Amino acid sequence: MPNEIELKLRISEADGPRLNDHQVIRQHLVGEPITRRLISTYYDTPTLTLLDKKTSLRVRSMSGGWFQAVKSAGKSVAGLHQRMEWEDILSTNAPDFNKIDKISDPNIVEIFSDATLRDALKPIFTTDMMRTEWQLSYDDGTTLELALDIGDLIVGEEKKDRIEEIEIELKTGNPVHVFELALELQKDIPLTIENISKAQRGYAYYRPEPLKISTAKSIKITSNISSEQIFEQTAWECVRHLQSNQAIVLENQSIEGIKQMQWAVQRLESAILQVQSLGAPSNEIRWLSHVLSEGDVSKVKTCLISQRYQRLLLSLGAWLLAKPNL
Repeated sequence: MPNEIELKLRISEADGPRLNDHQVIRQHLVGEPITRRLISTYYDTPTLTLLDKKTSLRVRSMSGGWFQAVKSAGKSVAGLHQRMEWEDILSTNAPDFNKIDKISDPNIVEIFSDATLRDALKPIFTTDMMRTEWQLSYDDGTTLELALDIGDLIVGEEKKDRIEEIEIELKTGNPVHVFELALELQKDIPLTIENISKAQRGYAYYRPEPLKISTAKSIKITSNISSEQIFEQTAWECVRHLQSNQAIVLENQSIEGIKQMQWAVQRLESAILQVQSLGAPSNEIRWLSHVLSEGDVSKVKTCLISQRYQRLLLSLGAWLLAKPNL
């Protein structure tokens, strides 16, 4: 199955040109960067059937051609988006259900086999972007695509949201390079982790989701799971738990949200202490723990919008993907 793995980060439009001359990009660049316009139209029924089935359908106009993408439900932790994606070249700027019928996932095929659904599908929102792409290569064979997207989310005829972000997509090889590249860029350019996809932004105008407290999830332990796997799952869950309460703290000044974030950090500290793993950003974790423990909403909000906090999250992602020795 085609598995899309990419890291999304918000960037100021004014900082975009700085990417072209950044040392780490020049060091790994293959060929020259390409800039082109991407117009992506997302389809769903009036009742948002695809959204309810955690599936998306997009038709993109790019470089004089049309491209179709079907994506299934995925996950996003520390800005790293992972989901299944099937792409096809189209002959027209409309969905091609014959292409979808050939997708290897029977669940996807079944969703789109419904004639009523096919007839009800219509464009619901569009993104109009100028994208610059850099192809990067590493000595271990890893290849990445760095993309800068600047443009607008359009619902109906109205521009609803300005999009300014970069995507670092793993094409082949070791995903740790995705976070390492982000960390190198973030040394010089302010970047903020983005857990919301363009599709989620568009759907939010049709079905906004209220902010809510996120609680910790338990780890499923089976007889054949190793201690390393237990630690890895626990650590990623702590990062998810931490991040999923950010918005309600920033927007609603939620004290309970701060408590949940504090619990996530304490659980992460405990897990790291138990396995005595080396290389964790322990000093920065303790800094965050101290800020959260004070319970001062103003200080916590300042912390959460800081580049220091963003760097901590990126460092945690890089460390966990590097499979720390336990």
